[in-house]
Amino acid sequence: MPRKRHQNEKPPWVEYYKATSTRPPTDTLTKALSLLDAEGPAKGERFAIDLGCGSGRDTVELIRRGWNVLAVDNEPEAIRWVRSATKPKYRARLKTRLASFEKVRLPKCDLVNASYSLPFCSPECFASFWRRILASMRPGGRFAGHFFGVHDEWARDSLMTFHTVRQVKAMLSHLETEFFLEKEWNGTTASGPRKHWHVFSVVARKP
Repeated sequence: MPRKRHQNEKPPWVEYYKATSTRPPTDTLTKALSLLDAEGPAKGERFAIDLGCGSGRDTVELIRRGWNVLAVDNEPEAIRWVRSATKPKYRARLKTRLASFEKVRLPKCDLVNASYSLPFCSPECFASFWRRILASMRPGGRFAGHFFGVHDEWARDSLMTFHTVRQVKAMLSHLETEFFLEKEWNGTTASGPRKHWHVFSVVARKP
């Protein structure tokens, strides 16, 4: 993710897109797709929502695997980036929506993917947004994504949302958790600056 920003500073999203565009899809997405594939062929076309699609590395992987995808982001540059990253022969499977998490409407889907994006939802809107995510998932559908923990270096940013392990597990209480990893480490952001990370990686199935 981009480096921590001041409240009046525009995040350096273009730097982030450049840094992540050539990376493989996120581990949570690939785990969710493996679990879905293990259940056997889909009865019809599968549909995913990629929240905070950014450079499109997860969107492109989903489309490559035959999914139809709604890619959502609040940054116009992200929408341009994901469209350009999608090969012309696959573009019929891609829809995009320029919207904030606080306002986006989510259609019914088989997968909600949110790779390192949910923390950028404002704290006052997060609970209602999470309820909309749960409501959008069809029975048997998956959530794949990440939450930031309270020990994360960015946790003092009042514009972002952070959780304790108890809070994350409470949010997953209506789902069947298939993968859960809490990790803290000193590393760097995608665009270079050093940062202390506290991240929960999750894959969960809706009964």
